[in-house]
Amino acid sequence: MNYSEERTKAGEYLRLALNYISKYNLPANPVNYTVWYEYVSGKNIKLKKAIDHSFENLKSLNNNNVEGLYQKYVADGDRIVISKLLTKISLMLKDITGHVSETEGDLSGHGKNLEDLADQIGEVSDYKDIKNIVDQMISETKALVHSGKRLQTRMKVSSEDLKQLHQELEKSQQEAQTDTLTKLINRRGLEKKLELERIRAKQNDSAFSIIMLDIDHFKRVNDTFGHLVGDSLLKSIALILKKHLRRNDVAARYGGEEFLILLPETNIEGAKAAGEKIRKALSTKEWKLKETGESMGRITVSMGIALYELNEPEKMLIKRADDALYLAKTNGRDLVITQEEL
Repeated sequence: MNYSEERTKAGEYLRLALNYISKYNLPANPVNYTVWYEYVSGKNIKLKKAIDHSFENLKSLNNNNVEGLYQKYVADGDRIVISKLLTKISLMLKDITGHVSETEGDLSGHGKNLEDLADQIGEVSDYKDIKNIVDQMISETKALVHSGKRLQTRMKVSSEDLKQLHQELEKSQQEAQTDTLTKLINRRGLEKKLELERIRAKQNDSAFSIIMLDIDHFKRVNDTFGHLVGDSLLKSIALILKKHLRRNDVAARYGGEEFLILLPETNIEGAKAAGEKIRKALSTKEWKLKETGESMGRITVSMGIALYELNEPEKMLIKRADDALYLAKTNGRDLVITQEEL
């Protein structure tokens, strides 16, 4: 949700949101603030209907209820991380401005700038906005340190602290979009990559393809050798995908034993060639248990390929690839099937 309203209106929304927080005796944390701000602003229609329904049925709204509303109607992986980071930034700004208010002279201008940044936190909605605020905080803090030795000796939050926060922000964003097991991007990260590729395809009038890949008989691997071996197999396949893809290609773990590969500026023929290269690399590899050297037999994959059609929804593209994958499975597995063969 983007908070782009004028400061006067934003201030009124803030006052109303704080009234609800006070009325229901809720902690004044980023989650509660976000829920009530979006409710009083009327921007989050589903959230507003849910809260109005609670009012109509005289349901109490305690901290757990509001947290549930946040998770259901507001939160996604990015916003949860953002809320935590905003809390940390707010504490840093409060500490810095507290010291600035005790100083005199030309330092007051920097203090006003920091107070303005604190006001902007209520309007933040994504990582780009947070990075902008942190960059400005670093700049203002450096200027403050250079402006007076007295403040420099009393400042609790240094420029190094802010640099560390900036690094933490980038790390958090990356972790939110990375599969912990395979280290490939996850479904959330893939959605962002696909959206960027759709924009690029429209701007450049260029096609791109996707490959849906599924490990054949993966359940049998888990049942025979155990889930730890199954996890190790997933990690090994992820490494093979990286090895056989181009630098600009993207491999993602789509879920379970399923992967999705994004091939920019690639037609059906190019995508099939890439898929066959990966299929052969996997099917001809000798798979053994690391501890005992016992053979695991052949490990194969099935693939379905689809070509993006300009302006089509993402789900339609993925459905075609999934249908082609299903055909590969039903036709005997260890196959690469394109949408043209459906």
